Formats: sequence, C-alpha cells, structure tokens
Amino acid sequence: MRDKSLFLIFLVTVTALLGSQVLHVQAQTPRDPVAGFEPPEFERTAQTGYQFLHLPTTARNAALAGIKDGLRNNDVTAIFNNPANLVDVKNIDIAVSNISYIADIQYNTVVAAKNFGRIGVFGLQIATLDIGDMFRTENVFNEQLGLTERSGVLGTFSASNLLIGLSYARLLTDRVSVGGSFNFVQEKLADTKVDNISFNFGIYYETGFKSLRLAMTARNLGPDSDYTGFDAIFGLPQTVRMPIDYRLGIGYDFIEDSADNDHLLSGYLEGVHPNDGPERIHTAVEYKFMNILSVRGGYRFNYDEQGVTAGGGLTFSFAQIKGRFDYAYVDYGRLDVTHLFTVGFAFGD
Repeated sequence: MRDKSLFLIFLVTVTALLGSQVLHVQAQTPRDPVAGFEPPEFERTAQTGYQFLHLPTTARNAALAGIKDGLRNNDVTAIFNNPANLVDVKNIDIAVSNISYIADIQYNTVVAAKNFGRIGVFGLQIATLDIGDMFRTENVFNEQLGLTERSGVLGTFSASNLLIGLSYARLLTDRVSVGGSFNFVQEKLADTKVDNISFNFGIYYETGFKSLRLAMTARNLGPDSDYTGFDAIFGLPQTVRMPIDYRLGIGYDFIEDSADNDHLLSGYLEGVHPNDGPERIHTAVEYKFMNILSVRGGYRFNYDEQGVTAGGGLTFSFAQIKGRFDYAYVDYGRLDVTHLFTVGFAFGD
C-alpha cells in the first residue's frame, strides 16, 4: 500500500511539473490579434552561467548519452546523476574522472560515499574545470580609420569553475529511494568571480512490473547571483542564473541477468527540460557480460553538435576491493571528439 501511495505522489509531481511547463510555453506564445500569426518561437539559449554543470561527469554516464535516470547497478558516481541511486553503495566507494574537453579544457571530478545502514548513505563530490591561459586583448578605436581594431597581446588571463558538495540518500521502501545534494559552485573569469549554492533532488522507483523503473531529477536549483568585481571593471553589474534542468527517465532490462544467465541488456530513455535551451531526448542501451565487461552506446536528440556516444567498462576484484574502469567517446561534431575516463573502487561488502 505504501508503494502505491509513493507511486501516486511520483505521478502527481511529474504531472504538475509537465503541466506548469505547458502553461509557461502557452503564456509566452500568444497570437497577435492584429497580424493574425504566431510570434517567433522564444529561444532560451545563452540565458544562464555555470555551463560546466551541463558537462558529463563520469564515463558511464557520458557513454549512455548523458542519461541520469533509470540506471541500474549504480556506484558512487550516482552523486552526479540521480542522488537517489546512492543507495546502491554497499559500504565505501570512491571514484575519479578525467575529461579532456574541447580546446584543451580539463575537467576532473572526485566522489566518495559511505553507507551508514539505516541512517542512509552520505557522499562528497568535487569537480574542477580549468580552461587554461588565454591571451588578453582589447578593442581600440582608430580615429584615422574610423573603426575599431584589436590591440596586441596585453598579457594572459584564465577562467575556471569549482563545485564542492554533500549528498544524502536513503531507501523509503524496498522499491523507492530518494536523495539530494547541496553544492557550493564558483565561476572565475580573469579578475572577477561569482559564487552560489545549488540543490539537486532525485527519486527512483522500482515499479514491480518486471524490471521497469522510473526516476526523476531536478538539478542545479538555486538563486541568481552577481559577479564580484564586474561592476568596478566594466561599469555595470552582471547577474548569473543557474542552469536548471528537470529530467524524467525510464529503464527496462530486455535481457535480465540471473543465476542461470550471465547476460544483461538494458535500455534507457530520458526527457530533459532545461531553462537555457530546447527540450531534449536521450536514449541508450547497455550490455553487460558476467557483470565484468560492459558495452554502452547512445544518442542525444535536439542538440546542435552532439549526437552519438559510446563506451565500455571493465570490473575486477581483488581481496575485499572491487575495482572498475570506464571509458566514453562523445562526438561533438565540428567541435571534435571528447574522451572520458573513470576509475573507481568499492571497499567491503
């Protein structure tokens, strides 16, 4: 009975979110009574800061088209996906990831979690992005030519991002888990910076109908914030919005593993509603053999330059330690290819 009540709450929450978005879109696109035609579609792109929060954070997640909901057999990296799946951590779990992003940008993440039994699972996450040094120039008006020219090199500057957060998850029943994260985020650009706090929330539900599972996340919830020092340097304030997105996903095992079967084939589908871009669809499949070797692939719909993702993983054990290595290949089209690597270790049972 409790599972049914929680499932109804889940459906009501999803319906309310979707309904509010439909009303929001309808309110922004009224028909012009004079011209008699619909106004151009409103684009939400370039409306937020902290864009590093949209980047993939682990190799498994990246190889599965960035899907964060409905995943099975999770580990500590669920902190960056759906924090409700942290309940899959059995004792102590740690992982590190490296992402060689476009333009020689380096993105690194470190996560750790501990299961405290009935109390729940607590986690810690750190993410850093380093853009490196760039040449500083300025636009100078040439009075003789009557146009603006770029100056010579005036030194270098850099930009970076930082996230430090705490997460918590616990089982409500044997089918339902919830989790959340509280994060401090920072963005630096040359001599200016902006700090903020953000929240992530997730719910995961095993429906009981074969292997079907539903999940929902709300990510990067937080207030607007202002750049420190921007007003003094450029003469005007700069407000930064959080890149909020809502996700609803499902997962299903087309081939279920068991004592008599060493094969597992899972399919995933996820819808994303961001506040700084169009709605998107992620779809992926994952094949595992003997819970040792994994092969993954996916596709991201309605992106300008992203599409195909692929990758794999290898799990190994020694003593009381279970290790894993994951790799992902993400095609950014004209922006070239990105490679991701994740190494993790689980300690104890």
